[in-house]
Amino acid sequence: MTGGVSGSWVVRAPWSGREVVVKRTTRSEQVVLRLFADLHEPSLPELLASGADEAGPWVVMPYYDGVSVDIMGELPVAAHCCMGRLHARFAGRTTELADDLEAIDSELVRRALTEFGPDQLERAREAIGEALYARASCLLADLAHDVDFCIAVENFSSTLLHGDLYGLNVLQPHGPDGSPMILDWNAARIGPPMFDVAMTSAYDSPGRRAHDQGWAKITGAPPDAGENELAHAWSTALINAMYAGTVAIRSTPQDCDLMITTAEAALQTFRRLRCQ
Repeated sequence: MTGGVSGSWVVRAPWSGREVVVKRTTRSEQVVLRLFADLHEPSLPELLASGADEAGPWVVMPYYDGVSVDIMGELPVAAHCCMGRLHARFAGRTTELADDLEAIDSELVRRALTEFGPDQLERAREAIGEALYARASCLLADLAHDVDFCIAVENFSSTLLHGDLYGLNVLQPHGPDGSPMILDWNAARIGPPMFDVAMTSAYDSPGRRAHDQGWAKITGAPPDAGENELAHAWSTALINAMYAGTVAIRSTPQDCDLMITTAEAALQTFRRLRCQ
């Protein structure tokens, strides 16, 4: 298959009279796709078969036709509503998943800010220029040395996350009918629900409100607003700082600049909310 940005081995092929996708993937994706079987969510992919061989895990899913959302685009509210329902279903149940899925914890945050983020920036250095490189590097260092920021995640409630919920992993159907499809669960993790929301949507946005509506449909009540706002600010700062270099490589220096600006503002919001 053409398109996409991952290194996964992916093939589109006929199988038992239908078009399917056969994909080399992670154990994490296998685990979550199996969890979806009884949820009856139209925006979550169906697992047709899975297994492992000498080359690693593999899955077979239906081929879903559609167009991916732009790399910096806002996700459809239906996708956020679906994620709200999913988050609510697995809130308080993360011990059932812990052996298979990586947790977003203070150690992962440290690596993101001191290893992954700086490495991605270095790869993008020539493209973004020295001024933006220096600004982004200073932001990563500021976050890495902020103890309150690095350990904040330990106090947030956790659930099952997509972990990489941005535009290229969500398909819009071609016609007016049909649901968006949320694909590529190979980065599924355990962490705060707002981590998935903050990938594409501001706190005061239709996407975040749709997420909370989906959550309330399962639990009967909206999530805690105070924790949500703080976790969203924290997630926004972390995501935009750590992935700025990645986006510069895949998109443009202008998008990288926007992400750094967004992270700087989110960090200020996080620090203000922490002091209240």
